[in-house]
Amino acid sequence: MPYRPMPKYETGLREVGDNLYAYFQWDGGWGISNAGFLDGGDGLLVIDALMAPSMARSFVGALREVSPAPFRHLVNTHMHPDHTNGNQFIEGAEIVAHEHCREQMVQNAERDRRAASERAPGDRGERPFWIRPDIWEELPEVEMTLPHTTFADRLTLRYGDTEAHLIHRGPAHTLGDSMVYFPSSKLLFAGDLAFFYATPLCHGDLANWAQVCDAIRGMDIETIVPGHGPMGGKQELQDMQEYIEYLVGRIEACFAEGMTAEQATAAIDVGDWAKWPEAERTPMNTAGYDRLLARRRAAGQAAG
Repeated sequence: MPYRPMPKYETGLREVGDNLYAYFQWDGGWGISNAGFLDGGDGLLVIDALMAPSMARSFVGALREVSPAPFRHLVNTHMHPDHTNGNQFIEGAEIVAHEHCREQMVQNAERDRRAASERAPGDRGERPFWIRPDIWEELPEVEMTLPHTTFADRLTLRYGDTEAHLIHRGPAHTLGDSMVYFPSSKLLFAGDLAFFYATPLCHGDLANWAQVCDAIRGMDIETIVPGHGPMGGKQELQDMQEYIEYLVGRIEACFAEGMTAEQATAAIDVGDWAKWPEAERTPMNTAGYDRLLARRRAAGQAAG
C-alpha cells in the first residue's frame, strides 16, 4: 500500500448516521480511543466508554448536548481499559459484551488485586510506558464495572426501527472483540478491530484478524468508526489488513527457518508501515504470534 499519513481531525462529537454519533479523540495513540452512541429517542445505546475519567466525562458532556435520554445499553467492544474504564460514568446502562471480554476483565481485575496485595499501601507500582502521566494520575478514581450481559456470536439490540447487530467472529485484536453494525446507516463501529493510520496491536489471533477484515469488507458498509484514528471506510481497513497479512507471512516464514521471536523481529522489515505511529507494536505482534503458535503446538501434542 502507498503510505498515507494520518489526516488531522478534532477531538469531539460527529454525526455519522441516522441518530448515530461518534466521539473521536485525537490522535488515537496509546489509551486514546473513540466511542459513540445511538440516540434512540427514549433511550441511548452507548459504544465504549474511554479510559480516563476526564475523557469519559467529556464524552458524556458532549452526548448530553444531543440528548437528555437515559442510558439504556453500553456495549464494550473488548476488554481493554481504554474502552472500559469509563463504564461507571454511563450510569444506569445495561453493559453488554462478548463472553470472553467479561472473562478477561475478571481475570485482569484479579491479577491487579493480587499485585496490589503484594505492595505497600498507596504504592501503585510502576506506571506502564503506554499510559500518559496525566491519565495515570486519574486512574485511582476508576471503579471496575463489569458487563452485565454477555453473548457468544451475535446479539441484536433494537431501538424502534433501528437495529444494532453485535457480531463476534473469533479471536482477533483480543479474544472477545465485538463489532456493532447498523445496517440502516451502513455504518460499523469496529472497536479495535480497526486501527486507522496507525500500527494495530494484537492480543488475540493475528491471522484470524485478517479473516475478520475480509468479512467486514464483504458487508454492506460505507462508513467505519475505528477504535483508534479518524473515521474511514473499507480502504483504510484494507490498509491495516495488508500490514497484518504481510506480518503474518513474514513471521511464519521466519519461524519456518527456525528463528526465535527475537530473531524474527530483527529480520522483519515492514517498509513504509514503520512510518505509522506506534511502530513499536510490530515486535509486540511478532512475539504475541509466536506465543499463540507455541500454545497451538502444545495443545496439538497434548491431544496426540
